[in-house]
Amino acid sequence: MHRKHQIAAYCFLALSAYLMWESWNNMEYYTPLGPGAGFFPFWLGALMGGLGIVWLVQVSRRSGHSEEGPSLPPRGGVVRILSISVSVAVVSAVMELLGCQLTMFLFMLMILGRQTIWTTLIIALVCSVGVYHVFGRYLDVQLPAASLAFLARLGL
Repeated sequence: MHRKHQIAAYCFLALSAYLMWESWNNMEYYTPLGPGAGFFPFWLGALMGGLGIVWLVQVSRRSGHSEEGPSLPPRGGVVRILSISVSVAVVSAVMELLGCQLTMFLFMLMILGRQTIWTTLIIALVCSVGVYHVFGRYLDVQLPAASLAFLARLGL
């Protein structure tokens, strides 16, 4: 396990360096209006690199070999990981068709769990509509509207 963690930390460092390099060279870091398209990718890459260094140091300072345990989470964890990954892929596939508000509402319904149905419905509604209006009205970011005619007539 010791060597696996070191290799993973080096992979994160390499990915971090790549993200920082590409965002610095291919995107505008700063514009007259403020941070440009390369600002956030650069600093997220820097943060990931810093955390990768911390992880590498922690793993390298451990003495001896740690107990060998399973590399994968238990079956229930794998199912949750796969279901969220598939849900994110479905969200990206239907966002243009159903629009941001309806897609995010359905996504939130799928991933929220362990609450009553009313709590889940309220949180999903507030998050989907709230995010759409915050980004649309206050941040001037155009999120996709529904391309289906009957949904577009409803304002979705």
